[in-house]
Amino acid sequence: MFQNLIVIDAYYISFNTFLIEPVEHEGKLYSHVYDKSGEYIVERKPFYIVRHSCNVLGSNYNNAKKIAQCFLGSEKHKLPIVVTQDFGIPNVFFPLHSPNSPSNIWVGLHAITNIRRLKEYTEITLKNGIELVVPLNYASFCSQYVSATMLQKHVAHQRTTIRNELNQPFDTE
Repeated sequence: MFQNLIVIDAYYISFNTFLIEPVEHEGKLYSHVYDKSGEYIVERKPFYIVRHSCNVLGSNYNNAKKIAQCFLGSEKHKLPIVVTQDFGIPNVFFPLHSPNSPSNIWVGLHAITNIRRLKEYTEITLKNGIELVVPLNYASFCSQYVSATMLQKHVAHQRTTIRNELNQPFDTE
């Protein structure tokens, strides 16, 4: 099943990460990671990689989720999250299903170059040219994509606003 793929025991999300999907092998759930450098099998579940990456990179999953809820609304399910910010750019990933679902796929917003409607599913093209069919209808995928884009713009704007306020001279009067 894992032929021609490197199997690793740990992985952290970065802007090199494009997509993380679950794969089952011998009754255990692993992650198939599509990365700028290639594809890997990680001996962890996708949700573990996302949670652990948030923790290691200076945030935590629950805070990332709360930020998204505050902006998108608490009634929104399948929230996109900002995993980290590199050079002031939010690295947003969004789930296709419930984050806790064993069938959930996490997609890096920055990694998508094209979205195409298929009969029942959606085909996405990643930055490296790989085309993947994801098990979600086109309208639902686009809704997730738009939410992730809105969150990315919101967080980037907040960061710019804070940076501009810090660069203003203090009024001493």
